[in-house]
Amino acid sequence: MKVEMPFAPISKMETIAPHARWMVVDDDDGVRGFLASVLQMRGGAAIAQFRSAAEALAAFAAMPNQFQFVITDLEMPGMNGIELCRRLHELSPNLKVLLATGNGTANEAGARQSGFCGLLSKPFPASELWRTVEAAGVIPSVTTMATY
Repeated sequence: MKVEMPFAPISKMETIAPHARWMVVDDDDGVRGFLASVLQMRGGAAIAQFRSAAEALAAFAAMPNQFQFVITDLEMPGMNGIELCRRLHELSPNLKVLLATGNGTANEAGARQSGFCGLLSKPFPASELWRTVEAAGVIPSVTTMATY
């Protein structure tokens, strides 16, 4: 098992649009990699990947103004996605956090009530991921930053 320090993923960010930074939080390497690659290709943002909510929260707490958007899984060891969303909003109330889950009982209304800007039900194609990100209102700021 490979263990990384909580801030290691940040140093690995590829910067396409240096002012736009997004987080992907999922304990499944394949899902996390898929999300990050689609978001980076389509959105042009630097993507920081985390395999646990605790790592993501530590990185966000260290730099709360550096991240504009977070996609998180619901069910992860330790802290779940709902608790992560709540704690991120304590640090940055206007942060957009999207829930991506394979939990069949999750619904859009419940996700929004928990503070998420939307819900993606796994599995989903890249086109649905992108439509959901656009609907969350994240894209205009990234597009603007990428053009300057």
